[in-house]
Amino acid sequence: MEEENNQEVTQENVQEVKEEVKKETKKFDFKKWCPIIGGAVAVIIVLALVISSLIGGPKKAVKKYVSAINSKNAKKITKCIDYAGVKAWGYKYNANDFDKDDYKEFVEAYKDVDKDDIKDYKETSQEYMDDTMDELKDEYKSFKATVKEFKSVKKLGKDLYLVKARIHLKAVPKDKDEDTIDESETTTFVVYKNKLITTGSIF
Repeated sequence: MEEENNQEVTQENVQEVKEEVKKETKKFDFKKWCPIIGGAVAVIIVLALVISSLIGGPKKAVKKYVSAINSKNAKKITKCIDYAGVKAWGYKYNANDFDKDDYKEFVEAYKDVDKDDIKDYKETSQEYMDDTMDELKDEYKSFKATVKEFKSVKKLGKDLYLVKARIHLKAVPKDKDEDTIDESETTTFVVYKNKLITTGSIF
């Protein structure tokens, strides 16, 4: 008899626990939490986009190039340039009149650029940059380029952009008889995969 009572108590306890679990489950209102969960997901997406824009992009590529010029370091400057892109672009295209067929042709040419050609071209470019930086150091007390504003950013194809930026240049010569350069000019850049393939005419 006592055993039977114990069994009943145990079964009653089990039943009570089950009912409590059901009550607690019902208390969690998924509909109530949906906006909060959705908001958290939205914040994560926005952060991802912000981080992505900070890491790269056509404007960032131009700013990085201008900063490299101000450092007067040839290696830093050449790191901002995609030499396969420079070779593929050549003098074939007009960025202001660029269409889908041009893009397909450019991508194919880009893939076909010989690695040895890239290496040679980069070395030649770095030598030229070294000489140019040495001249700047010899002739000017100070030399600074600044991106004042981006006039336009036009997408030419996947990862390919035409960027027009107003660049201000101030250079103070060592020779007092020479005039200080203090002027702004709209410069055109072509950016592919976050590196420059045309570098404008800053100097």
